[in-house]
Amino acid sequence: MKQHDERTIRFAKLGPDGELEPPFPMDPVKLTESTRKIVCKVVDGIHLRKYTRFYAVGVYGGIATAYSVGCNYRCTFCWVDWSRDWPEIHGSFYSPSQVYSNLREIMRVQNLKRARVSGAEPTLCPEHICDILELVHQDADLFDLFVIETNGVVIGTEENLASRLAQYASRDADTVGHVRLSIRGGLPDPFMNKTGCCPEFLNLPFIAAQYLWDAGASFHVAVVVDPRFTSEEEKATIYERLNDIHSSVRRGVEEEFLDPYPHALVRLRAVGREDVTGREMNNKELYARRRMPKDE
Repeated sequence: MKQHDERTIRFAKLGPDGELEPPFPMDPVKLTESTRKIVCKVVDGIHLRKYTRFYAVGVYGGIATAYSVGCNYRCTFCWVDWSRDWPEIHGSFYSPSQVYSNLREIMRVQNLKRARVSGAEPTLCPEHICDILELVHQDADLFDLFVIETNGVVIGTEENLASRLAQYASRDADTVGHVRLSIRGGLPDPFMNKTGCCPEFLNLPFIAAQYLWDAGASFHVAVVVDPRFTSEEEKATIYERLNDIHSSVRRGVEEEFLDPYPHALVRLRAVGREDVTGREMNNKELYARRRMPKDE
């Protein structure tokens, strides 16, 4: 049987007994460290990070996007392409100034004043993301908004990151930064089944929310409330925990309903979710499956 380490964790699958196949459930903190070795590096004192592309989309009223490579979750419904699961063969390294220049050029061409770092998990390389935020901060008059999207694992395990982000994303100071924190689960087993993570890591996004609140950061929480993935009991548990941090955190929740992106369909089918995928594969799912890299 093939031996797995955190570098070869792809996406969750069910075995013949209906349980997650090894290496799932997995440790997202260990996966953070191993993925950093692939997607983050320092050259001549400059913190580089892997991205696949830069583009504009209509969310947030129109926003320039840097699409980052690598994640420390393995969500079954994830819309991100195979660069999430095979970060070693996708993307190219960019410096903070290159990322910033690419985003600014998209903003200029598309007449936008908003930008974000999205894709997989943008906070995997904290020095890199803070260097980008510093460049944005220096040109703050060019921006209405600059968003960092995260699942909170890094913020929840590296407490000082929330304070660093708050320098550029403050509830009180005149900054343009903002953190979008995704919380995927509120109960142990559903959290595991959705993210592929061991249940004991359930609390990390809530710890991240507390750290961001205590640091005075500008942030909001996005919660998957799609009834195909989140029960009313789990939703109520999440909202109660957010309300315990502050009522405004609970009031500011962005509720997410999930679209069947092609890569998500492949991942969902692998864990037996034909209730979502349907019994037959459509052409987009077949194309995504054909494009999936093969491990030796």
